[in-house]
Amino acid sequence: MSRLLAMVECRIAPAMRQDYLAGIGARTVDAASSGAHFWVFEHAADSGRFLEFTEAGSEEALRSASEEGASAGVWREVKGA
Repeated sequence: MSRLLAMVECRIAPAMRQDYLAGIGARTVDAASSGAHFWVFEHAADSGRFLEFTEAGSEEALRSASEEGASAGVWREVKGA
């Protein structure tokens, strides 16, 4: 079974940074309850610029774990020979 990955880039204002970071743990737990994984990375030289990755085994699990209203492209896993 191939896996699916959704990526969303977001910019968080300095005044909202603490709230955003505080919510990552809950989103990780919510994703796990849907059978998905959730990771967040911040650009090393551009504070407040984040990439969110949600990975799952089905589109249903991916949608369930994604933030409502997030428009992310879905990527399918490929395997080389």
